[in-house]
Order: sequence, then structure tokens, then C-alpha cells
Amino acid sequence: MGAGDLVAEELEEFSEAGRVLFSLGLVRLSEGNLSTFDGRTLRITQTGSELVALSEGDVLAGTLDDPPPGASSDLAIHVATYRARGAGAVAHAHPGGTVAEGWVEGEEHGVYAFAPTLSQAVEEIVRAARHGA
Repeated sequence: MGAGDLVAEELEEFSEAGRVLFSLGLVRLSEGNLSTFDGRTLRITQTGSELVALSEGDVLAGTLDDPPPGASSDLAIHVATYRARGAGAVAHAHPGGTVAEGWVEGEEHGVYAFAPTLSQAVEEIVRAARHGA
């Protein structure tokens, strides 16, 4: 198994995070994205993937200096977060009212959360959505 290979536990972590965001109405269809960075390998959902039904091919691997082609359109935001904060996880969702009218691709929108794990990042988003942030 190579350094970029996704193991079952990692896929389950991504899948569970996506299912939670979807089940709470915080993402629809191909909205939102997820990533992890362990200090060496960046794992990020592919652009256009549906977080509610992630498969192995939906989670791409690369590095901060050589991110995987086809990664989320928010790749630059994820990379900048890891460069500033180090290893951890980023979840991005679209709770109601968090995407501005006239939003342009590549601009920050929705809610982003950084935490040590994906489940903790999702918890942050859920907490923010409940408090209307």
C-alpha cells in the first residue's frame, strides 16, 4: 500500500462526516467538501462528489505542494488553512443563509471549520448552524 492509499477507516471517517452534514441539511447534492492533513498527506474530496454517498474514488490524495488534480473547488482554502494551522481536518458546509447572493467560485462562502479530526470539524459546523452563525 502506497502513502496515498486510502484505508477503510479513513473512508469511513469521510463518509460519516458527509452523512452527518447531509442528514442535518447542511449540504445538498454536491455542495460542501472535506479534507484531512496529517502533516504529509492531504486528503480531500473530489469536486462534484456528493458527501452523502462518498466512495473511495471521491477522496483524493496529494500534498500541500502537489495537491491532487480534480480536488474540491475550495482546494486553495483548505491548503491555506493547513499552512497556517498545521495538521488536522477541514469541513465545509452551506447552512441556510451562509452563501451570499452573487457569490463567485473561489470566494469563501458557507461555513468552514478546522479541528483535529473530521468528526470534530463537523461538530463545529453543527454548533455554528444551531447558533445561526
